[in-house]
Amino acid sequence: MDRPQQKLTILSLQYHCYPDEIGGAWGLTYEINKRLVARRHKVYQITCKSSENQPSQEVIDGIQYFRVSLRESKGILPLWNAIRKKVKAILKLETIDLIHIHNPLIGFLILLQPSLWKVPKVYHFHSSWFDEERINSVGMARISLGLRLRLEMIRIMEWVCYRFSRTLLFLSEYSKNRFKDYYSLSNPDLIIIPGGVDLKCFHPLEPEEDNNAIREKLNLEKDVPLILTVRRLEERMGLENLILAIEILLKNNPDKIFQLAMVGKGSLQQRLKDLIAEKKLSDTIRLTGLVPREALPLYFRVADLFVLPTTAIEGFGLVTAEAFASGLPVMGTPVGATKEILAQVDQNLILQGTSPESLAKGMQHFLDNPEYYSQLKPKCRETAERNYSWEKVTDQTEEEFIKNIFGNSPL
Repeated sequence: MDRPQQKLTILSLQYHCYPDEIGGAWGLTYEINKRLVARRHKVYQITCKSSENQPSQEVIDGIQYFRVSLRESKGILPLWNAIRKKVKAILKLETIDLIHIHNPLIGFLILLQPSLWKVPKVYHFHSSWFDEERINSVGMARISLGLRLRLEMIRIMEWVCYRFSRTLLFLSEYSKNRFKDYYSLSNPDLIIIPGGVDLKCFHPLEPEEDNNAIREKLNLEKDVPLILTVRRLEERMGLENLILAIEILLKNNPDKIFQLAMVGKGSLQQRLKDLIAEKKLSDTIRLTGLVPREALPLYFRVADLFVLPTTAIEGFGLVTAEAFASGLPVMGTPVGATKEILAQVDQNLILQGTSPESLAKGMQHFLDNPEYYSQLKPKCRETAERNYSWEKVTDQTEEEFIKNIFGNSPL
């Protein structure tokens, strides 16, 4: 793609962002933004602090962060006022060429700023905020009137963001189709650009690297099959089902020796820890918590299988791309985009369902047939190289930005 002669000034919007918080959407925003900066575009990131010790303004990898205080981020009016001040400060420095919305709340409040009404907007659909909130309320004895009103307000804010964006970017065919089921808008262009992976950071074990030495460094068992999952410890991730599946697997196969490493943090951490203790699985399951960014690729490199036990709305799953880049087969539930991604490597990687029984059956097949999964490793790496490099993702995103600002005419 020809690079634009005029370098762009982009306003990027997230409620939280990397490195303040770790997660798929935040990681994607950061990876694209830092590459846009490397291409000599300017990126201003408006976000909210996740803790008060974070600076209100700083530059990370060339991205200029403007953070709203923790106190101001907790109410609509204070948040709107704080964002208005951030926008005013940025506009004193630059004229904004394009607004890249990753979060509907921040995006909605930006749309209330008259000074930005004529600026082209691109919405990056990571998942539906409405869906997330609705799923988190599952299991409540009674959905209150307050929650119903909150969900309706969320739906309206999302709709407004979609309606006033020229282009909507989706991570998968699944996400695009789910969106079309809920919002019948004909105005914006609907474009699929998948998530990505750093192919230099995530790669298969090098010949000079020792698997057991790395496992020892990570406090993992040596010389046993290692199953890995890396997830935010939240409701829809299916992690309780994964623990129950391990219990089923061991009951049916008491002679099987293996280890499951569960990497991540989230609101379910104590509940998962208690469930592991209750089921007497502490010798088999290791709940690592959040691991340092530099250590994460090592877990992928020494694992034998990645399991994605999601129960709802898997829009893409950056961890799937990271596993593939590491030459690691991924076994996943038939939820969301997982089916279309795993089918590129092998249909047998797609589990029959989301239940603990389905997970147990899939993992038993892996333990009984390790050679079958080992021979998939080169194809996993090839799939990541062909489809999911961050450079390719940034190329496609940059191209859409240029179309939104300049149209299809030559620059």
